[in-house]
Amino acid sequence: MEANDTHSAAPPTDEEVERVVAAGPHGAIAVAGVATLIVMAIWFGFYFLVFLPRGVIH
Repeated sequence: MEANDTHSAAPPTDEEVERVVAAGPHGAIAVAGVATLIVMAIWFGFYFLVFLPRGVIH
């Protein structure tokens, strides 16, 4: 039996689909939150380590 064999399992029932949908997109929200935190950390890193040490442009 292959892992991608679509004929090996019965299609999900309506109750199973409703249970999965009711759980919500917790994983997607977590990934988006982590990605946002990484981008903000990189931005603050550039701000404090690159822009501030250069000083004011005259």
